[in-house]
Amino acid sequence: MRNVLPAAAGAVLWLGCAGANAAPPDTSSMPQLALPQATPAEADPAAPQLTLSATAATNYIFRGVSQTENDPAIFGAARASYDNLYVGVGVENVNFHNSTDAEYDLSAGWTPVVAGFRLDLGVIRYGYINQPDHTRIDTTELKGVVLHDFGPATLAVAVFYTGNFFGSGHDAVYVEGRGAYRITPKLTASGALGRQTIDAGTDHTTWNAGVTYAFTKHVALDLRYADTDQHDLGKPYGSHYVAAIKGSF
Repeated sequence: MRNVLPAAAGAVLWLGCAGANAAPPDTSSMPQLALPQATPAEADPAAPQLTLSATAATNYIFRGVSQTENDPAIFGAARASYDNLYVGVGVENVNFHNSTDAEYDLSAGWTPVVAGFRLDLGVIRYGYINQPDHTRIDTTELKGVVLHDFGPATLAVAVFYTGNFFGSGHDAVYVEGRGAYRITPKLTASGALGRQTIDAGTDHTTWNAGVTYAFTKHVALDLRYADTDQHDLGKPYGSHYVAAIKGSF
């Protein structure tokens, strides 16, 4: 597998950052982008909630790196929440130039509000289907996110940590700053700057910017530019222009 540490890092289907007007997107991973989850405003927040979503994208970018060799990707996800607790599951296609067919993501977390700051504290498990013999890159990450609203703008800082980065046995930390600005009720601009560091691995910086247009509370289109500072590692680390459409129900 080419540059197995960062390149094999599949998507975090992060389901902890919910709400069409609630937070900047989890731009560390393609499935969320800036696409809103459809949670009706009239829903009782104390009642259990179930959200299903499907996303089609021209590329699958994880922390600036293509996980599909710049080919299209399809994502499916489900999230169940109750009060400020949630669990989620997702699946998506990948292309690592080996027998690995797909990735599945399991997540769980807690989203309290403390002194006006919204938190997302949780865990994510990335698993891979049909990995090559003697290869195990399944990984578990811990995450912490702090968000705060400033009128139509929202800023956030996210940190992800694992002690076994995709089967390498090395510690790794990903830190990302995110921002979103609601231009109109349907149009949102957002972006992020992140840094992936790996003990005894290849570090890289990534950034992205884009806009999201919500046709309805259930369907949205995202157009985004993503890049890294490691173009010498190959095309997956190059500049990417990605379009994605997501439906949530």
